[in-house]
Amino acid sequence: MLLWLLLSLACSGWLSRAEALGREYARLFELELATLIHVQPRYVWGGIDETTGVDCSGYVFLAARRAGMPVRRTTSARMAEGEAGWDGAARERGHHRHLDLVFWTLKPHRPNGHTGVVWRGPDRVTHASRSKGRVVVAPLVGELDRGLTKIIRLTIGD
Repeated sequence: MLLWLLLSLACSGWLSRAEALGREYARLFELELATLIHVQPRYVWGGIDETTGVDCSGYVFLAARRAGMPVRRTTSARMAEGEAGWDGAARERGHHRHLDLVFWTLKPHRPNGHTGVVWRGPDRVTHASRSKGRVVVAPLVGELDRGLTKIIRLTIGD
């Protein structure tokens, strides 16, 4: 019985440190995202600063950089491929959780051209929204749900 429980926990990711963001990085990443959600920087294509504005990948990068994560600025498509330090394990829809990165293909010519972060539950995301003109927390429905193409659980840290 105990062996079955341990196997179940390992498969679910509870025991596997290599399948999750390090504890301290996760704590700081959540804190920095919450700060930026509160500030609501405006959407600016290519932006990476809360005072002048952020785009989707710039928003995620800014929070990660402030959390001390060893990542570099790049596009959402390259983040989805694990480039510039954005190491992660792909997750299937329905197996995502708080702080997983999500990617959308909202325009056919830009695969994984938009990114955000699962926020405090599987049905909400935070991202820099071009249509809303700022950083938002939004339900994962409609266009965001239909365009979802990739989910990554970051494997940076511990």
